[in-house]
Amino acid sequence: MKEEHNRKRKKRINPFVGMFLILLTIIGVVIFSRSSFFTVQHFEIEGNAYYTDDEILLMGGCETGKNLFWEVDTKKIRSRLQQDAYMENVKVSRRLPDTVKITLTERKQTAAIAYGDKYVVIDAAGTVLRKAGVDPKIPVLKGLTISKLSVGEPVEVEEKVLFRQCLEMVSVMEKNGMYFKSIVISKTDAKAYILDSLYCVGTPETIMTAMEDGKLQAVTAALFDREIERGKIQISGDHTISFTPKID
Repeated sequence: MKEEHNRKRKKRINPFVGMFLILLTIIGVVIFSRSSFFTVQHFEIEGNAYYTDDEILLMGGCETGKNLFWEVDTKKIRSRLQQDAYMENVKVSRRLPDTVKITLTERKQTAAIAYGDKYVVIDAAGTVLRKAGVDPKIPVLKGLTISKLSVGEPVEVEEKVLFRQCLEMVSVMEKNGMYFKSIVISKTDAKAYILDSLYCVGTPETIMTAMEDGKLQAVTAALFDREIERGKIQISGDHTISFTPKID
């Protein structure tokens, strides 16, 4: 009888009471989420190399003092940042109670194509990052004719095969501890300038092989040890390397 009486009492509990308690809980959570406890105090930025933290914050329209949940739009911050060609991937997330974290993957500027008296800066895939009016201090590719140019998109050149070879040379250069100020390429050969008056001549294939074998680095180091900064390093088809102080 007692158990039956308890069951009847439970049945008589108003279902609206439970709904009211849930509603009160939701209202409490909303009020708490709007409190100063969740005011943004910090921005954490990871992965940036080309841009500084302050530049990233300015580009993203990021401001402290806003509510983490109600006044910070992570999608808008991400969208603003991804408008820049250097941004390959952007993630923006909230970290309780007062921090917004921005994680970036930047495209690395690898080379520049001479374009009149300006330079078109590109990454390893040929994506245009920016146009520059001064030497960007990366390998400059010469002898190419640009047919389509749009920031954030792959550059198009008329000499597609030569362009691919240039990018391959830059990639091998980076992997093997060499640096070329510029690369002048044609259908017959390539000139890779180590200094303004010191360069190596050969086909793209022989120059890359000489770097991969370490021979070009050894010759260059020997010349620098003797304080020779002018001349031509000739790489023949059989991978023989010779040097003459005369330049063309």
